[in-house]
Amino acid sequence: MPASELPVARFTDPANRHIAVVGGGISGLVAARELAKTGVRVSIWEQEPTLGGRIRATELAGVPADMGAEAFASRGGTVACYLAELGLAKDIVYPAPLGSWVLAGDQALPLPRGGAIGIPAQPLSKEARRHLGIRGSLRAAIEPWLPLRSAKLGEDPTIADLVSTRLGSRVLERLVRPVTLGVYSSDPEKLRLSAVPGLDAAYQRERSLIKAAKKLRQASSAAGGAVAALSGGMTPLIRALEAEIRRLGCEVHPGVEVAELRSRDHGAWQLCDRNGAVLTRADAVLLAVPEAAAHGLVTLPGEAPEHDEVEVIALAVENSRLDTAPRGTGVLIAAGSVGARGQREDSAALDQPADQASGNVAKENLILAKALTHVTAKWPDRAAARPSGQHVLRLSYGRAGIRPETLELSDAAAFERARVDAEQILGIAIAAEQVVDRARQRWHIAAPSQNRPNVEAPPGIALSGDWVHGTGLASVIPGALKAAQELFAWLIAEPVHPCHSEPESEVRPE
Repeated sequence: MPASELPVARFTDPANRHIAVVGGGISGLVAARELAKTGVRVSIWEQEPTLGGRIRATELAGVPADMGAEAFASRGGTVACYLAELGLAKDIVYPAPLGSWVLAGDQALPLPRGGAIGIPAQPLSKEARRHLGIRGSLRAAIEPWLPLRSAKLGEDPTIADLVSTRLGSRVLERLVRPVTLGVYSSDPEKLRLSAVPGLDAAYQRERSLIKAAKKLRQASSAAGGAVAALSGGMTPLIRALEAEIRRLGCEVHPGVEVAELRSRDHGAWQLCDRNGAVLTRADAVLLAVPEAAAHGLVTLPGEAPEHDEVEVIALAVENSRLDTAPRGTGVLIAAGSVGARGQREDSAALDQPADQASGNVAKENLILAKALTHVTAKWPDRAAARPSGQHVLRLSYGRAGIRPETLELSDAAAFERARVDAEQILGIAIAAEQVVDRARQRWHIAAPSQNRPNVEAPPGIALSGDWVHGTGLASVIPGALKAAQELFAWLIAEPVHPCHSEPESEVRPE
């Protein structure tokens, strides 16, 4: 190859170049570590005082409890391999094989085993028939013999369109909708097939949603069992990543908001605060921030989306009757549900059944939570860390497009609402004095867009996060690695500009 055709490297010493990572959640930390391994100078800017994003814990009755992400999808082994890189393989734990439940109306039933996002792998099983009835189960059972594609579905249909067309409305309403609302905080009408990790590929390969569900989860495992976590919670992952990026020489700036990006000549970028002061200059920037924040920093196609709000309330409860795990690992709750029929005890909050004749329920009797996780039943290591008879219940509020009903409540009122919801969901009376500690945490989650374009950032800018790569660590971690690798490849491919040889003075926060 003639010398003139050789690629021109942008720099010979990576340490002379600088990539800024905006956002110190899991996506930003994974990307920063990957970039730092190349030898390039890396800085991380996070507006919150601590790193971790939606992986966060709080002390609950003296023991840490997750208030954000609590687990990761174990299929494929992607996350497990990454944890092994960080020396955390020995700390991976798995949930108890109890299965999760669905509460719809006033009836609580276990989710059919071996499914994915509520799609039953065995629609004619006794468990599935209890949810769907004979007609619904038979309608779903013919799905493997239907043609793969329908003209009205398009290339990337919504979960609602695909499930109702192939499996019927009962599967959609009684199984899939409660699961997508509880797991993805999204109505199935707003959730694309491509947004569910692995489902699109499995569907194309198996040519059936039923068969795809079987492949995504082992048929013998309880529904909800294809996940894993770290002993004691997910925050050890953040601590390990922070230790790694500091060891690799990354500059970490917690509690500093990047409010503006200014494009400079020759592709350089200035990161500025709300007062316009320059925080740093970078040759390239990786934005690991929510979609709305990314739209505020750079020009992207489409409009900035609205965000849904979710509130998590955790209760530490001393009640030995919870030792029996009455609802397995937890419950997903359909809108308009009340305490489960035939499962109630003598409690004022549990004594008023739904008006089955009219289908109307007094507003004060409705369960407001969209999901409950029985943490100490789901994770045996969490139970072992607490006194006998002490349990952790975690309730989530806020459905797609609807603000959490607890949001404007005082702490006392919000915690009381959670206690009443918990006893209705579990069918076990929980006295106020049995709640020994409590905590609440609000989160903003990007509302899924049905028509989001493929997002292309300006040259020298990379995008990362769940809104780019999909929900969950199994999507976010490989997505962040790819974004970091592509940004570094761009950096070394561009020719050096003379202005880059003179470092610019930087205004550093104190």
